[in-house]
Amino acid sequence: MVAKLTYRQKWQLAIRLLLLYSPLILYINLPESVRNPIGLVKILPFIVVFVLIALGLYFVWITATDWIQIQLFRWFGEDFLFDFSWRALVLTMLISLGLALLYAQVFQLIVFGLFKLVFQIGLLPQHHPKTQPFTPEVFAYLERVNNVFNLVIMLSAFYLTIISRSYQQIKDVQLRAERSEKEAALSQVEALKHQLSPHFLFNSLSILTSMVHEDANLSEQFIKQLSNVYRYILEQRDQELVALKTEIEFIRAYTFLLQIRFENKFDVFIDITPSQQEQYRIAPLSLQLLVENAVKHNRMSIAKPLHVRIYCQDDVLIVENRWLPRDQPEPSTGVGLQNIINRYALLTHRPVWYGHQDQSFVVKIPLLS
Repeated sequence: MVAKLTYRQKWQLAIRLLLLYSPLILYINLPESVRNPIGLVKILPFIVVFVLIALGLYFVWITATDWIQIQLFRWFGEDFLFDFSWRALVLTMLISLGLALLYAQVFQLIVFGLFKLVFQIGLLPQHHPKTQPFTPEVFAYLERVNNVFNLVIMLSAFYLTIISRSYQQIKDVQLRAERSEKEAALSQVEALKHQLSPHFLFNSLSILTSMVHEDANLSEQFIKQLSNVYRYILEQRDQELVALKTEIEFIRAYTFLLQIRFENKFDVFIDITPSQQEQYRIAPLSLQLLVENAVKHNRMSIAKPLHVRIYCQDDVLIVENRWLPRDQPEPSTGVGLQNIINRYALLTHRPVWYGHQDQSFVVKIPLLS
C-alpha cells in the first residue's frame, strides 16, 4: 500500500517550488516602475505577502496532487506512475493542466486583489489609462506566460511528489534490508551462543569429573570460572556492545578452563592497559570466538605450546597467534569469523581484518568508544 506524504515532506516540496519559480514570476510580473532598489523597498511588504500566499497555495496543491496520485495507485496499481507509460504520461499532463487552470484562477484572483490593495493604499502610483504599467497586448502576453508557468509548476509538483514518494520507498526498503541483515547476524550470534553452551559444558563437566577427587581446591576454582563464563553468556546475550574490560574478564575465565583442559599446552597473554579497557567497547563473545578458532585450527604440545596474544594498537584490538596448522585439520565452516565481520558491519564502517602476517595469524577488530 502506497503511503501518503507527510506534512513535512509536503512543506519541503512547497518550499522547493517557491525557490524555483517565485523569483521568475515576480520578475516577469512586476512593472518597470518598481524594478529598482527604491521601488522594491516600497513594495517589499507586497512581495512578502505574495511569497507567503504562493507557499500556502503550493502546499494545498501538493496535498491535492498527493491525494490524486494515491487514487491512481489504487485504480491502476502501485507501479503505474513509475513506469512512465503513455497512459501515465497523458494522465499526468491532463491532471497537471486541470490543476494549473484552477491554480491560475485562484492565484490571479489573489494577485489582482493584492494589486488593487497596493494601489489603494498608495504603495504604487495610480496610472492613467494611457500610462498603465501594462498595455493590453503586454497584459495578454503576461497572462499566457503565467499560464505556462502555472502548468510547469503543476508538472513539477506532480513529479516532485512522485520522486519524494520513490525516495521514501527506497529508504523503507533499505531500512527493511538493514533490519533483516541485523536480525540474521543476531540469529547467528544466538546460534553460536547455543552451540557454545552444550559442547563446552560437556567438555568442562568431563574434565571436572576426572579432577574433583584429585584436587578439591582446583575443582572449586574450575566451578567458579565455569559459572562466570555462563553468567556472562546469559547476561550479555542481548547486548550489541559490552565494555572491553567486561569481555576481558570473561576471556580470562574462559582461558582458565581451557588451560585446565590442555594443561601446559596453551596460554593467552593480554596486554591491554586499564585505561584502554575502560575506554573502549566490543561486541560480546568476539574474543571467545577468536580464541576458540585458534585452539580449533592449530596444533599444540608441551614442547610447542600455543600462545594467543591480545593487545591494542590505537583504537584497534589485535588477536594474534603463531600459525601451527594441525596435521589433520578440522573442516572450517568460517562461521565464527564471518559472524564477527557481519556484526561489526552493523556497528561501524571500519572493517574487521584478518589474515597471515609472517608466521602468525592475525585478526584486527575496530574498538568502539
